[in-house]
Amino acid sequence: MKYLVPVLIALLVSVSTSVMASSNDSKQVVMLLWRGVTDAERGFMDYLSSQMDVKYTLLDAKRDKETLNQHIAQIERYESDLIYTFGTTTTLSLLGTEDKPSDFRVNSNTPVVFSIVTDPVGSKIVSSTTESTRNFTGVSHIVPHKVQFNAIQKLPNIQTMGIVFNPLENNAVITARKIQMLSAKFGMDVYLYPLRTKNSKPDLASLDAVIDTMLEDKVQLAYLPPDSYIISQGEAIIESLHQQGIATFSATESPIRKHNALFGIVSRYYNVGEFAGHKAEQILTNKQIPQEVPIEPLSQYSYIVNIGAARTLDYYPPVSILKISELIGGNEWQE
Repeated sequence: MKYLVPVLIALLVSVSTSVMASSNDSKQVVMLLWRGVTDAERGFMDYLSSQMDVKYTLLDAKRDKETLNQHIAQIERYESDLIYTFGTTTTLSLLGTEDKPSDFRVNSNTPVVFSIVTDPVGSKIVSSTTESTRNFTGVSHIVPHKVQFNAIQKLPNIQTMGIVFNPLENNAVITARKIQMLSAKFGMDVYLYPLRTKNSKPDLASLDAVIDTMLEDKVQLAYLPPDSYIISQGEAIIESLHQQGIATFSATESPIRKHNALFGIVSRYYNVGEFAGHKAEQILTNKQIPQEVPIEPLSQYSYIVNIGAARTLDYYPPVSILKISELIGGNEWQE
């Protein structure tokens, strides 16, 4: 019996050490969010948690820049192994631009993975997606504009397109300008319709005046860019446009699924999040350092047509688009 106590103590020490090691293996990830948990975050967490033990701290700015800045000011206190950022606004606020880097970008050793950033180069987060000196990487979610234009050109009787956007959102402004620059090449008139602002915020009350101007300009299709405000107010915006017979094309998934936009070619948020999770895994398992992990978009896109919206507008994409698209609102199609 006298040998039993040392053996038990040895076993307890062994178990305790194993538990501590397991606890130490857990990774801490801070998620800096702009508008709550989206499918991108669900995809990110689902993928990363399937690969390792991860504890998440969610910091939601709730679309408020002052709240976002407060989160960033305290973000190093969490001593995380990695920071995830959603969208251009949060990523720029945390990292700054290449020519005007933030204090965090210059001084922090914590790696960053971003997702749902429209144009990392256009927004000057990087000068090129192959830049080597960086402690971050990420995933862009926008289908190339030329691919979008090719699909829009197949829609019947569309010669004039209008882009409705929030002028305070950097990525929306960049997208609007790039689409307009491409318009001559594709033989289409493209006009820009920024919402008015009030107290440094977009004013949805200006939408009626915007739509009146679009009708005067004989706009047949409204382009909805990757704009967090337009997405969040999608129901009111899309319903108002459709009531005036203006069809809608969305560069992101949510307005088609949730707010009945007519058509879009998108990278699914969930898949973007999974891809960002894969990049985070490479960093957290020390397989690659961030500057070796490419910044890139998804390589596959989804065509989505909302048949309910088509029925409302009495306007249908051609069969060549319908047969390669996911059709939603199918009950109306079968009536």
